[in-house]
Amino acid sequence: RLTTEVLAPVPHRQWVFTIPKRFRIYFRYDRRLLGKLCRTAYEVVRTVFNQAVGADLCAQHEDAIFPGMIGAIQTFGDLINWHSHIHAIVTEGGFTEGGHFVRIPELNKTACLKLWQERVFDLLLREEKINESVVQNMKQWKNSGFSLDFSLRIEAEDVTTIQRVIEYVARSPFSLARIISVNPDGKVVYRASKSDCHFFISALSRK
Repeated sequence: RLTTEVLAPVPHRQWVFTIPKRFRIYFRYDRRLLGKLCRTAYEVVRTVFNQAVGADLCAQHEDAIFPGMIGAIQTFGDLINWHSHIHAIVTEGGFTEGGHFVRIPELNKTACLKLWQERVFDLLLREEKINESVVQNMKQWKNSGFSLDFSLRIEAEDVTTIQRVIEYVARSPFSLARIISVNPDGKVVYRASKSDCHFFISALSRK
């Protein structure tokens, strides 16, 4: 249905929004924040798109543009650990109120990541989960823990890739294809996406 009735016949990109491990506990025990995180992701996309086209182009096309986005909240990592993040399918540009599509093929990834970081800080400050000292401390980190990727591009007619991305975004946390074996004692040998193996206890196995 998404491919035939929802997604516009324009190029899209897959966006992945990630937050630091330090913040993930807030979303685990306050699930209403997950929806707010997804809306924050859309605000970032809309802001950077409008900044990219510039005031002059926006004026030519009836003021601001509005990107199309389907955002999915995922709360699991590669080994079924708690990892709240956002996967989204986003139009490669935005629509004016009159329906004109303005394509934006290139974005400044550094600027996008900085805005994502600032908006998540703002969200957690408003929710009183953190304070300004936490923000200032984390801004000094060499690796912030925030990440943003939109490298996967999907052509307008590429229904196969769109379908594959949709299935990936909506997938189950536990993949039957990654089960190597089930030992006689009931323990499951589960393969991660990375080849380096280490001992890990899933949240599902804890009492």
